[in-house]
Amino acid sequence: MKRILTIIVLAAACTSAFAQKAPRSASYSELKNYYLASDYVADENDPYSVGWICFDSFVVPGMGQLIMKERGHGWAFLGSSIVLGAISESFADGIRRSVEFDDNDEIHIVDGKRQQFKKNLIGLACFGLAELGVSIWSCIDANRIAKVKNQYYQDVRGKHAFSATVYPSFDLAQTGTSVVPTAGMTFAVRF
Repeated sequence: MKRILTIIVLAAACTSAFAQKAPRSASYSELKNYYLASDYVADENDPYSVGWICFDSFVVPGMGQLIMKERGHGWAFLGSSIVLGAISESFADGIRRSVEFDDNDEIHIVDGKRQQFKKNLIGLACFGLAELGVSIWSCIDANRIAKVKNQYYQDVRGKHAFSATVYPSFDLAQTGTSVVPTAGMTFAVRF
């Protein structure tokens, strides 16, 4: 239970701390139609460090997604990790109840609980592997999201960005036979 509470508190703290520093952008579901993670080329000005985001998501599944403001992905991974952790903990508790220490501090299975011990051990192994799978899947998902979002930011600040600027202008215009000063607004578009 302490582990679950620690993960929740850590997720909430990191989400609020890092989300403040993260730039605003479109969501991954909108960006994935325009960018491929396989086309990503790292840049020193990328807002998300792909390596650290992956590490965060491996250690605490969903953390990297929460940092990048992908709350649906993040809470899904974090929630599944918490549920699997709670189930694994119940199997571990069953194992602890099936064993005892003798006078020499050696572990022995309690008489009549061998079958229960085996079931709990298999359950713990299965759910432990499932937890590892969720961590790896979260890491891969965070990697993909970070690369796609970094490509978006590279385009926004790069030469491929679309920007429009409106600024006041003053010019001379010919009207008939005379030249008169004119004032107005200029709209410039850069692709």
